[in-house]
Amino acid sequence: MPGDLRMSWGMAILILTLFYSRARKSNFQKLQFLAHSIRIPEGREDVRGLLAGEYKPADVSVRVEPSLNRAVALAHALKYVRIEKGTTVSLTDRGIKVAEEILSDDSIFIEERRFLNEVAPRITDALMRRVWRLEDLL
Repeated sequence: MPGDLRMSWGMAILILTLFYSRARKSNFQKLQFLAHSIRIPEGREDVRGLLAGEYKPADVSVRVEPSLNRAVALAHALKYVRIEKGTTVSLTDRGIKVAEEILSDDSIFIEERRFLNEVAPRITDALMRRVWRLEDLL
């Protein structure tokens, strides 16, 4: 089974995404965007190009990843994340410890860690509104 279809992979990506995000929290739009983009090298390069100004928001692929919703639900049940007002997900102290355990093994999630460290703190709510609403098409 491909890694991106495994619940353990999805939850680890969720935890790492939140760990690298500003204030260790994110809205669902950003989580969905990164969960889709991180899966393949082309998706990661599209995000890098968007942040570098090489692409417009309408040029990058966006998609809802159903596996992310399941990962959030499981992470919440395990008390790794907190869901605030139904729109924001943040790491708990327990989630931070899990992220640190994942990061302590340099042999796993090498590309994913590099990508999230580089892009997660730079993706703003305003950019996500433009990507998801395709305002550049108007």
